[in-house]
Amino acid sequence: MILSHRHQLILLHCRKTAGSSIAVSLARLLGPADLQISALLETVQHGIPLTARVRREAWRRTRGLVDLAAVAGRHGRGRAIARSIDHRYRPLLGRKPPHAPASRVAAAFPREWAACRKLAVVRNPWDRTVSDYYWRTQRLRRPPSFAAYVEALAAGRDLGGVVPLAFHDNWPLYTIEGRVVADELVRFERLSDDLARAFQRLEIDWDGWLPRSKGGHRPRRAPAGAALAGYRDHYTPALARLVARLYGPEIEQFGYSF
Repeated sequence: MILSHRHQLILLHCRKTAGSSIAVSLARLLGPADLQISALLETVQHGIPLTARVRREAWRRTRGLVDLAAVAGRHGRGRAIARSIDHRYRPLLGRKPPHAPASRVAAAFPREWAACRKLAVVRNPWDRTVSDYYWRTQRLRRPPSFAAYVEALAAGRDLGGVVPLAFHDNWPLYTIEGRVVADELVRFERLSDDLARAFQRLEIDWDGWLPRSKGGHRPRRAPAGAALAGYRDHYTPALARLVARLYGPEIEQFGYSF
């Protein structure tokens, strides 16, 4: 999540929609009073200065421990700042401040919510679920199968913390009481073009740069002689129906199909 006074913009950070990449790119254009909560570690790793507000709030919360973490380099400093800001805003925005529901953002920042335009990115839920599966299982020695993952998600089982039951649905991140509240909705499927047009309407001078902040976890090379699987190849008809049931409002709102 980003709240920019300079651009009168709130970025609502939906999961697995290139939100971290957008946050890092936008970080270069923020003003000193702007609040960045998403992708702080990635921003520091790219050598992009954080806003004065973020640095000040992180330092106050840790009483200078952020400075001590600098001895570990950009990664250590970035992790310290991200952790500090995350804990600072949990009471206001919930357990995952970077992915705060729109209702929590509106309640936490009522004046800014009324004054700012909001931007969010949406993605085909069948494709997003595959991406989330690989993200959640990337470090597991014995990951569950994709079928087991989806079935657990639909049944409300977390498989020992693998399945993000409380955070898998993007619908609450850009809607309030079932109504879309984002002024600019970008489709992940045409990310660069839609984002460029959105920033133009928002009068933000954006150069089109998007780093790959959290990509690369889905396999990109298939075994010799095999075709690389697209998202549809991960599904049986039954699994596809489970995802359709889980994300029905989003699918209906944007006309997504399997």
